[in-house]
Amino acid sequence: MFVTTIRRLARHWRSLTFSAVAIASLTLTGYQLHFNNATVVLLLLLVVLLQSLAGEPILSLIVAAAAALCLDYFFLPPIFFFRVDDPLDGIALSVFLIVAAVVTWQVTRIRAEALRARQHGRQVEQVYEIAIRLLLLPPDQAAGAPGLAVFRDVLGSAAVCLFDAATVELVRDGTSKHDLPELTRQAYISGKDIDYPERGIFLRCLKIGGTIIGAIGFEGLRHSAAISPAVPVLAAAAVERARSFRRASHEIAAAQADTFRTAIVDAVAHEFKTPLATILAVIGGIRVSGKLDPEQEEMAGMIESEVSRLEQLSMRLLRTARLDREQVKPRLETLDIVPFVARVVHRFTAHNPDRRVPTAAGSEWTEVLADRQLLELALTQLLDNAFKYSPASSPVAVSVREEERSVAIRVRNEGTSIGPGERERIFDRFYRGLRVRNLVSGTGLGLHIARRIAEAHGGSLKLEDSDGSGAVIFCLRLPLSPPPGGTHEFTALHTTV
Repeated sequence: MFVTTIRRLARHWRSLTFSAVAIASLTLTGYQLHFNNATVVLLLLLVVLLQSLAGEPILSLIVAAAAALCLDYFFLPPIFFFRVDDPLDGIALSVFLIVAAVVTWQVTRIRAEALRARQHGRQVEQVYEIAIRLLLLPPDQAAGAPGLAVFRDVLGSAAVCLFDAATVELVRDGTSKHDLPELTRQAYISGKDIDYPERGIFLRCLKIGGTIIGAIGFEGLRHSAAISPAVPVLAAAAVERARSFRRASHEIAAAQADTFRTAIVDAVAHEFKTPLATILAVIGGIRVSGKLDPEQEEMAGMIESEVSRLEQLSMRLLRTARLDREQVKPRLETLDIVPFVARVVHRFTAHNPDRRVPTAAGSEWTEVLADRQLLELALTQLLDNAFKYSPASSPVAVSVREEERSVAIRVRNEGTSIGPGERERIFDRFYRGLRVRNLVSGTGLGLHIARRIAEAHGGSLKLEDSDGSGAVIFCLRLPLSPPPGGTHEFTALHTTV
């Protein structure tokens, strides 16, 4: 900066010396050759104009004053006196000074506008170059060291630092002498643009939609004008581009993981079918042979019952995995929902000997259009969920009710409550509640599949607010076929057999 100042002073001194020599030469020549005053005035104005084009405004005014003094002293009577006797000569001298001042001001303004235009053009070129080079970078590198290298190269700074508020990471390119990373972090915390001209450091906050997402700092620049207002915008766009890439990559990875998990569940469930069928065939043959005593017959019956139950569980898991992977396409038929729900509840509790479910149904008909197998799977998932996540001594209630041209099937249990932040997430694939995921085994597919089945029938599955008792209530709603039915309830009570 010192060298630049010396060069600027030397340039001004040369222009001032040239103007002084020009005024002296014109004065001497005009005096000896007896130029008329109009010619002298025009020649002196030409010197003032040249000085205005080459130097600072203050120097131009000094040259104009010197030219006016020479004009008064050597050409306006009385000669060799700094006095004007003729009023017209006084007016001419005043006009000379005014014209010289106006010319100086206009030339200075034009020079300043030209300088601003050149700076703006340079900034446009820099912004264009930065934008093109950032776009050529891979998205994950736009907000990293390669992206900062682009800013440093184009702007000519010694170091560039970027702070990303989302990842709380600082990335730097170049060598900093004044702890640029910490200053950049402080700029984000303060939420303000900060300049340290004495150190050549300029800090800018990055904003997207009015929200500050980070900060960028430059070190080694001569002045803040070197940073176009569009530069922080480009940096913010680079940060957002990197974030979007990370989110997209995470979503793709999650989708692939879900696909792999579903395929594994499908494969495992399918592999269970053959050995279970073999065990059932063998145990059936042993029982038919009639060579078992009563105690052995009882044990064989228990084996057959448990293997049959395991086979049904594996089949349900297999259907669940396939439904999660494929589009649900129900085969609709007319069902009387009251006895249908009663049969599903009865079949489900038959495999839970410690829990009996007495049912009661009215005589009214409540018909819906549904796929019998899919709807049974959905209800079984809800019952399994209610039994699994409720204490052994608490009741589970199932009710069927006609509500606004639809049938609402509610499954209620008094288990662990579900937090507000998880009310929708529990229907996501493979998601299990934070409070129970380590207490009860499961795949996290049941509620997801049950909701998909309900939606495929034109209905819905939601978690309803409890009645203040802390109960968990799932409501499966299906469109009702005419005529409308009544209200029927089934209550599942936990009893010890």
